[in-house]
Amino acid sequence: MLKTNAQLEVKIGERTYTLNLPSESPLGEVHDALFKMRSYVIEKIMAAKDLDAPKEECKSCEEYDKL
Repeated sequence: MLKTNAQLEVKIGERTYTLNLPSESPLGEVHDALFKMRSYVIEKIMAAKDLDAPKEECKSCEEYDKL
């Protein structure tokens, strides 16, 4: 069986990023797919940011240490 695909391509710096789509993809579904991918990436960025953030001690713990 022979199928055709549409390919979106964008170059950022030295890298080229591609998105392969079935040629009959409705633009609304492409939008939804891109939104889900974007949400996933943002979730991973936020999780990595939380791991890198310094932990703050609670104020009650600091007060306990002073006793």
